[in-house]
Amino acid sequence: MENSNSAIANASFWSGFAASIPGGGHIRRGIPCQDASLVFTEPRPAAIVCDGRGSASLSHFGAQEAVKAFQFQVSVLNPYLENILDSEEKKEEQWIKFCRIMYRTLMQVKYDLAEKYHTDEKEFDSTVAFAVAGTKYIGCFQVGDGSIVLRQNGICKTVFIPEKGEFANQTHFLRAGGEEKMKFQYALFRTEENSGIAITSDGPEHLMFHLSDMTPGKIFDSLFDDLLKKELCKQDIMDYLTRREWADDPRGSDDRSLAVLARIGEEEKSLPEPEINEPVIETTAIVPEENEVKPIPAEKSAVTEPHDAETSAAPSKEDTAVDVKKKALPRWTPLFVSGLVLVTLMEAGGLLAQHQTIVWQHQEIQRLLKAPAPRSKARIFRKLPKQIQAVPASGKRKSPVMERTAGEVNIIPNGNEKR
Repeated sequence: MENSNSAIANASFWSGFAASIPGGGHIRRGIPCQDASLVFTEPRPAAIVCDGRGSASLSHFGAQEAVKAFQFQVSVLNPYLENILDSEEKKEEQWIKFCRIMYRTLMQVKYDLAEKYHTDEKEFDSTVAFAVAGTKYIGCFQVGDGSIVLRQNGICKTVFIPEKGEFANQTHFLRAGGEEKMKFQYALFRTEENSGIAITSDGPEHLMFHLSDMTPGKIFDSLFDDLLKKELCKQDIMDYLTRREWADDPRGSDDRSLAVLARIGEEEKSLPEPEINEPVIETTAIVPEENEVKPIPAEKSAVTEPHDAETSAAPSKEDTAVDVKKKALPRWTPLFVSGLVLVTLMEAGGLLAQHQTIVWQHQEIQRLLKAPAPRSKARIFRKLPKQIQAVPASGKRKSPVMERTAGEVNIIPNGNEKR
């Protein structure tokens, strides 16, 4: 039971994030991101990065399912991990046994996918690198390329030399029987000496490491420091992996994954509260019920307990400055009340003006309805032709038949024209 409690306490002191980004070359060719990564702290802190084989069309499924299987096995085998990682004794043989179990589990994932998609298990190849933390030890495991970085005593170091082939982009993958032939790298490190864990795929190596000796760059210190200060989130990692410098570099076409996990010390978790000489607390007096009688100690009644209605109106000489400030109204109260009254008056004035306008409009409508309609001249001549409605300059209207000079048209009321 003690081991279980220690694992739970250990999980609460770790924090981290992981992200996987498709490379520019994969985006242009329409290939999905073949990397997968994950960081979790329950039931214990762990991080994993899997990089699918580029020439395998379904390797992204293999990487994704491998990450899920790893998280499941860590949860199932947590009692076994407690005996290894939470014990003072360094149990390397038992860690090797756990690595073999995990290797076999990930191989079974490939077999299940091959049966599901009716293809060869090599179509789901991926590299694997993970680390699991305990209260006493941190266990690391790796197959293929990629890198695991530990921050040991303030200095970032690469745990394993990545397994590369004879040519570029060649590496090792999970293979049947690899757990028995020890086709993996493993190690145990003291937790107290390591405050941070980072795992990368091979995609971002050229800008995050000195490739000659795989020495971690300064970016790892920045990531760990920001994580300890709680100034790092998953979006920050994604922003870093999608910066312009990756696209400008010809080696930046591959997928990129990064998982970061940091241990938060107890001294940073429970910071002491600052001392306050004269705390000022604004409270509302609680009036007790009539039948309720509570004895008030003499040494505490001046500060913590409410006063009677009679004594609260005029504070006694024994009251301290804190008590007086408690009883006084806040400075903003008169301003708030006056502002509220002003707003209410303005709204009332606006409503009164609207009422007067409505009444006036109603009266005008009633007056117009009662008044007789004027006779319009336009209505008298509405049915006559336009020629007849025209009035000469002399002011006298001509007869319906208008005689004009020779050569002009004689206009007859029925609209016929005659030359």
